[in-house]
Amino acid sequence: MKKFALALSFLSLPFALAPALTSCNTEPDYIKQQRKVEEEQKKNDDVLIQGYLTRNNIKTYNRLPSGVYVLPVTEGNPNDPLIKAGNKVTTNYVVKYIIETIQGQTLTSSSVNHSACGCYSFFANQATTDAPIGLQEAILTMRKGDRKQVIIPSPLLGTGTNLTSYYQNAAPYNPLLFDIEILDVQQQ
Repeated sequence: MKKFALALSFLSLPFALAPALTSCNTEPDYIKQQRKVEEEQKKNDDVLIQGYLTRNNIKTYNRLPSGVYVLPVTEGNPNDPLIKAGNKVTTNYVVKYIIETIQGQTLTSSSVNHSACGCYSFFANQATTDAPIGLQEAILTMRKGDRKQVIIPSPLLGTGTNLTSYYQNAAPYNPLLFDIEILDVQQQ
């Protein structure tokens, strides 16, 4: 009988430990809630972006998996390589609103950064950069000489140090349009 009780206790052990083991792999409720809010915001932003595309009769664009839209304006030399992570990228850009009530209003541009060239340089796809997350993704689809409009959903705008000052006056929870031209690409 003791052997049976011992065997039964070993068989019940996985059931007793399951809650303890699975609780190690669960996210806190606030993380789940944050993720849910972000997903809802991406859906809302996509409706705003589709409205912008429809109002402006834009049919040529590439929607990246993250929800970033890339609209071609001018193509660079197709023989030039695409930008790779770690490349130093020099750009001219203008950031505008796309929501109907304030569509086209400029939020910021590279010309306001007081650099000698009126341009902005950053390292492609590096977490330490002040370029928005969505722009980091889009930039890897571009090459020197390209000019594209990149529409970034609000959850992908990021919060880099310069971004915080640029976007503190932005209407909250709105996708933004970056009209960006690649002036130079340097391999690192």
